[in-house]
Amino acid sequence: MNWINTLSWPWWIVLASIPPAVLSLYFLKLRRRPVEVPSTMLWRKALEDLHVNSIWQRLRNNILLWLQLLFLLLAILACLRPGWQGTESVGDRRIYIIDQSASMQTMEGGKTRLEQAKAQVRNLISQTGSDDVGMVIAFSDRADVRQGFTKDKNKLLSAVESIEPTQRTTDISEALRAAAGLANPGRSSFDEVGDIQVADAIPATVFVMSDGAFGGLDEADLGQLKVEYVPVGESKQSNLAILSFAVQRNEEKQNAMEAFARIANFGEEAIRCTASLELNGELADANEISIEPGKETALLFDLQQLEQGDLKLVLDHQDPLMVDNVAYAAIRPSRRISVLVVTPGNSALEAALQTERCQRIATVQLESTDFLSTLDNGDSQQASPFDLILFDQCAPKKMPNANTLFLGTTPPSDSEATMPVWTVGPDDGPLFILDVNRQNPITQYLEMASVTVFEGHTVTPPDGGTVLMTSSIGTIFGVAPRGPFQDAVLGFSLVESSERGIEINTDWGRKRSFPVFIYSVIEHLGGGITEASAPTVLPGQAIGLTLSNRFDTYRVESPSGEIYALERNSESRLTFTRTDELGSYRVFAGEEKEPMETFCVNLFSPQESKLDVMSGIELGGNNIAATESVIRARQETWRWLLLLALVLLMAEWLVFNRRIFG
Repeated sequence: MNWINTLSWPWWIVLASIPPAVLSLYFLKLRRRPVEVPSTMLWRKALEDLHVNSIWQRLRNNILLWLQLLFLLLAILACLRPGWQGTESVGDRRIYIIDQSASMQTMEGGKTRLEQAKAQVRNLISQTGSDDVGMVIAFSDRADVRQGFTKDKNKLLSAVESIEPTQRTTDISEALRAAAGLANPGRSSFDEVGDIQVADAIPATVFVMSDGAFGGLDEADLGQLKVEYVPVGESKQSNLAILSFAVQRNEEKQNAMEAFARIANFGEEAIRCTASLELNGELADANEISIEPGKETALLFDLQQLEQGDLKLVLDHQDPLMVDNVAYAAIRPSRRISVLVVTPGNSALEAALQTERCQRIATVQLESTDFLSTLDNGDSQQASPFDLILFDQCAPKKMPNANTLFLGTTPPSDSEATMPVWTVGPDDGPLFILDVNRQNPITQYLEMASVTVFEGHTVTPPDGGTVLMTSSIGTIFGVAPRGPFQDAVLGFSLVESSERGIEINTDWGRKRSFPVFIYSVIEHLGGGITEASAPTVLPGQAIGLTLSNRFDTYRVESPSGEIYALERNSESRLTFTRTDELGSYRVFAGEEKEPMETFCVNLFSPQESKLDVMSGIELGGNNIAATESVIRARQETWRWLLLLALVLLMAEWLVFNRRIFG
């Protein structure tokens, strides 16, 4: 027990004088008027009061006196604020950061880890003082401020109850930045939290309720934050997880597919179970697998006569975390793109377009330079019927609504300020290719060291463009955005027309790298589908969709059947962000009934599937050890003392009234 003095000494003098004053009331001798009565039997109580008010007579026992003195004693004790060390969280400000990632769905003792974390936070909130403020942040791979700083416990509790589990991975960095912006000076926080930023730092205690699956953070400026890591869950949990799942075409067999998966055992015991493969909701195949503890195994399924469909892999094993026992893959729909080639004649280019790989993904229309008048007379605002247009040794007067590749020439200049302008240098030669951009999919597989070019000119992309190839005279190949379209410009041609006829300008057309180049252009600039397996992303991550420019609107159908609208903007790729649900998504163009593209969302995360609970976390080089869900702090009792004093005062009033009127 310890005490806190809340009064100055003059007030203590006043308070100490009250008990003697109460006692003096029982010693006072009252002035009484003499009255003659025939008998004293009816006045016995009055005689007793007369004896009490005799100042020289011994004070008699009186319950009213004891009640009044006890009331004063309790009031004095309340002013001293007695208390002891209890289990209330400390700090005037508390920020409760609750992990809602996929690993928090782990079942333990009939409850998920998220439910356990919410229960602990509710307990902490219920123990806070009336003047303390709190804030609730939910986090997975991003932060979600559920309730800004408030003294209202009901709002805090409601915010905690509103937190739902997600399938996302874990990243605490954004949640800590949000908390640090409220506790440290010179920073801004989220507008919706309702906190007033002041010049001085406002310390706050942060309770991180998590299993620690987010790993360490190399950079974490906590400032005035005091972080308490509260581990949630039990370590050494057995769990089986699918880490990858995809399909690919069997090049040796037509319409034959192979589905392959990688499965890991994160437990300490060997696991034997059945892996079932479903095709469009029906069982297609099943394999028995056995995995040693801490090991991985691979699965392979052969699928015959299959061109399109949705695949689902299910592990028939009951473990604490079930969301990683299911994985999805899809065979992308066949989508041929439309390619227009305008050329005065180029046998090497025509041969590259006739390869089997190009013919598989594209329909090619060859036209002479006379076709330029048709393009120039068309309405440029109308959707182009072509996904990609190749201009060989020629250029239109105005740019079409399509992606383009210019060989040996440059895009036309435009008076509009929004039109990107390419800078072209004078012809020079011979030139040699010095470097190729391996990071760009158009040029990542090109080998140009042995290519000789007799004559060419430099091309410098406008702002936002990318250099793809440099030569002995400078940049020779680049690509740049034009609103929703992409334009690629090569600074030399394969052949040149002159008075003497067709002259070869480079030996590139005779090398293997040229058909590879044309195929990469069709695949990435035209948007042709070459891979059988649909792309996959983690839950909550955005995916970029390269879709045909012929349509302005698209719709995305989620695994549960919900429809999301997509509209083409100034970007060349459409970005879709509503990927919280696991499964296969289908993309439709306009009012088309057949899907144009497919992608999948899967939880392929060893970090989430390994269910160990961390004993500590690393934040900015500081090791923060695990703590209990409650910490030692001072428990105040003065409120209870005042309440008891009030009860005694009421009892004294009742006793007095019974004596007088009873």
